[in-house]
Amino acid sequence: MLTDDEVLGIAYLQLIGLGFLGNCILIFLNTINFFTDHKTRPKKILIIHLSFSNAALLLFRGIPTIIRLWRVKCFLNNLEIGIITYIQTISRSLSLCSTCLLSVFQAIIISPNDSRWAELKMKAPKYIMPIILLCWGFYLLLDMTVLLYIPGIKNTTNSKDGCNTGYTSLDVHNKNHIKLITVTCMHHILLLCLMTCSSVYMVLILHRHKRRVNHIHSNSLSTKTSPETRATQTILILVGTFVLFNVLSPIFILHVSYTKFINNWMIRASVFLSLGYPTISPFILINIENQIPRTRVHQ
Repeated sequence: MLTDDEVLGIAYLQLIGLGFLGNCILIFLNTINFFTDHKTRPKKILIIHLSFSNAALLLFRGIPTIIRLWRVKCFLNNLEIGIITYIQTISRSLSLCSTCLLSVFQAIIISPNDSRWAELKMKAPKYIMPIILLCWGFYLLLDMTVLLYIPGIKNTTNSKDGCNTGYTSLDVHNKNHIKLITVTCMHHILLLCLMTCSSVYMVLILHRHKRRVNHIHSNSLSTKTSPETRATQTILILVGTFVLFNVLSPIFILHVSYTKFINNWMIRASVFLSLGYPTISPFILINIENQIPRTRVHQ
């Protein structure tokens, strides 16, 4: 008879497999489009980068968790566990950044030609690769600093508990620890705010465009939802999913960091939330790719 942890591990494995497959499909499709469609190359780069980050997060966050749930003996030393934790942290940060960049870029692209974004609309595609490289350099340094200055990875290497990666002990009395965590949290909050604002802007643009062409739809006998409405709904789903998983997950992570004793329920909830967005996002992006190109607004 399977234990609760073994059942949960199987559920995580299915979740990771589904998400990893979805991200691989998204990478494959956008790579093909990258070489065939020159007009949408910048956005394809962003989507490929986001899918790669999500796939890495699913592997390096999910697989160690499954191994721990199945109580496989840990054969890794502290350095190797630290490297896995480092990759987890970078993947999560790049996923957040890529989603924000994709949202901001799309908001600029669909903005009216006579808006204040008109000049930036022409230059934005040229800045995609430099910004992505800048993000890599920034997060490699920032996440390394956090792991180096906040030691004490909570790891047990016996057969009962297995390897525990992804969590560090936070000393609430150490001002340097608090400063680093504060900088990281504020940075993530900034990304969330940027993505939310750009997505709200897109919704407003699409809604305004829908109202201007509403008489065309009203004269039609078709009862199908307009492309503008479908695109708006897809954007709202993407934003809602992003905010839901990436606001709640850090709360559990901080709680574990502040706690000296490992709370298995909190860890499992944190893992589920951190894996939720990388699993769902590729399927939302596949849908949004079919809607956004048909909603370019010319005013």
